[in-house]
Amino acid sequence: MHPVAKRQRLEVLIGIFGFFTAMAFIAAVVEIVRGDPGVMPAMVLLGCLVLTGLAVRARGRVH
Repeated sequence: MHPVAKRQRLEVLIGIFGFFTAMAFIAAVVEIVRGDPGVMPAMVLLGCLVLTGLAVRARGRVH
C-alpha cells in the first residue's frame, strides 16, 4: 500500500476513534455526576484511549 494512502486511512481511523473516545468520556463524566460511577464506562474509555494512541503511533511511523 502506498504510504500516503496508508497515512490517510490511519487519519480517518484516528478521527473515528477520537469521536468514540469523546463520547465515552462524556458518558463516564455523566455517570460520575449522577453519583453512580461504574467500572464499565471507565473501561470503555480506557479502551478507546488505547486504540486512539495506537493509531496515532502507527501514523507517526508511516513515512
